[in-house]
Amino acid sequence: MAVSTGVQIARYYDFFRDKEIVFTKANLQSLRIDPKQIYLKYQGAQWPCLINSSSLQMAKIIIGTGTGVYTELAKKKDLSVSLRFCFLDQDNSPIHFFVNCVVDKIELYQNTDKLSLVTLNFTQRPPDDLIIRMGEFIEASENFINRKEDRILINKESLRKLSMEKEETVIYIDNVPRRCILKNISFSGANVMLVGIPKFLIGKPISLQIEFVDMTRPLLIKGSISHAVFYEGRKDISSVNVAFNTETIPMEYKFHINNFITNYQKNMLNSNKVNGVNIVNPEASDSSNENSDSAVQQSQGSVSNATN
Repeated sequence: MAVSTGVQIARYYDFFRDKEIVFTKANLQSLRIDPKQIYLKYQGAQWPCLINSSSLQMAKIIIGTGTGVYTELAKKKDLSVSLRFCFLDQDNSPIHFFVNCVVDKIELYQNTDKLSLVTLNFTQRPPDDLIIRMGEFIEASENFINRKEDRILINKESLRKLSMEKEETVIYIDNVPRRCILKNISFSGANVMLVGIPKFLIGKPISLQIEFVDMTRPLLIKGSISHAVFYEGRKDISSVNVAFNTETIPMEYKFHINNFITNYQKNMLNSNKVNGVNIVNPEASDSSNENSDSAVQQSQGSVSNATN
């Protein structure tokens, strides 16, 4: 995740403090929360619990009704407790901290008398680590909906800001790997250049490999080819538009795209150049067919079939 400044942390808290995240398995993985190390602390003892959801002002946890901590909490409302969060950094080392809370409500969980859902209200602003993780997740999720068509032209500068090493990558078409060159990317898709005939590519299922230098493994993003055309004057190289399957786009990919877009917005605002154009880099085009023929010639060697 990106390094956050004090101003950014304050913005996250001001704008997203009441946004609640339900901790599904996918969300726990995206946020890098270790659910086995979440504990409720009361009167010096720590009790394991399941975290159900959280905002920056409250959290909901699940505990068994047969546990000693449930007996204590049920005796009196507004008890002071602490909730221990645990995140994992890029090296899988734990980052844990406590958030002071008061018990607001206790109710049965999903109509079973064996589990209870406990609502905890935070008594103060939570630690920056929680604000950063939750804020980045919410911001990326919202921008994925509101700015999913904004395209980022791939060049040396954007590669650096995206934490990508190169524009060359691999696209699997019908499970067959083929070399390609990224021309632009967005939350919802990408445009790539590869050797092939458009009419044989359109509609094909794909998996596009994206590598970020700050990640230990490449991402494979599934989708399909929505449009393909020959480059002008060429009958061997195609410009291919890929539409990602929105339900399976990795959150790590969304984080990187969101970080680029929000930093671009901030730089534009700082330079008073916001013009309302819905293209992150104004040099990008729908199919990237405006590249010069010399650029195409220089790239031919990189887009030959990976199986050759």
